[in-house]
Amino acid sequence: MTPAAIAAIIALAGLLLGAFGGWLVSQRIARAHPPEGEFLEIDGTRLHYRRSGDPSRPAILVLHGAASNLEEPRLALGEALAQEHVIWLDRPGLGWSGRPKSKRWSPAGEAALIVKVLDRLEIRKAVVIGHSWGGAIAMRLAMDHPERVSGLVLIAPALSAWIGEAAWFNAASGWPLLGPILTRIIIPLVGPGQLESGAAKAFHPEPVPQDYVAASRLPLILRPGNWIANARDMTQVNTHLEAQEVHYQDIALHTVFLAGKADTVLWTHRHSGQVAARMPNAELRLISGAGHNLHHHHPQAVLEAVITVRERAE
Repeated sequence: MTPAAIAAIIALAGLLLGAFGGWLVSQRIARAHPPEGEFLEIDGTRLHYRRSGDPSRPAILVLHGAASNLEEPRLALGEALAQEHVIWLDRPGLGWSGRPKSKRWSPAGEAALIVKVLDRLEIRKAVVIGHSWGGAIAMRLAMDHPERVSGLVLIAPALSAWIGEAAWFNAASGWPLLGPILTRIIIPLVGPGQLESGAAKAFHPEPVPQDYVAASRLPLILRPGNWIANARDMTQVNTHLEAQEVHYQDIALHTVFLAGKADTVLWTHRHSGQVAARMPNAELRLISGAGHNLHHHHPQAVLEAVITVRERAE
């Protein structure tokens, strides 16, 4: 056997061993963070959600941000919204929700699928809370289906295009050969050690809550399906936002923006300040010293914003 053949066998064995290790980690993550809500199957796509509070109250739909799942905002806002009727949704492709097998997936497609969720749950209208990338989806709902939204509460939303190129690992996740190695071996094996530092960046300058990574089920993003779905969103983020940001001034729904000047993930002035100024019924509430994940440290501000948009809508 030639040295080249031996090297190829060793390399293949290494890949197989790495893939098996990555699979084990993914299985361990799934067992540690099982779904605790209910499932709906819509057009062949299985979606996971949780319902809480008083079903006689007007509905609130909560949309989490990128690389996340419904437990992230629920951890922050569950107590503040305990008396409300809340739908916490794993956005398509994230958490325990599937995503339609379409390479043309977009915020418009996601909004259309979410409307079908509301139909199945017999919810005619809802105040929509959107954090970060969930804010972009909330805006898309307001643009395409305003009759289903009674008001918007946008928490550090990502709304304006050209926020920078996608991280190389998001783009590489879709490449031939390297993509499967990255998503099935490298990310599951290396990712767990990076979650704490990633959380610190999202919360800066505010502290990360104790046990945040585990309590928010953040490790679910390291599973290949979740990672690929999120990577596709982030790779096309500028294209998606460029297509919809020209229509924000046409949204007449009452909207409250919650943001902090200290946010180091997104530039608050560009994403919240400028957009709020263009919308006819929008208000910007800046929270001193708040970071990108401000809903964890300022849940009462979120509840007050919900009450505001609801009262103004009525």
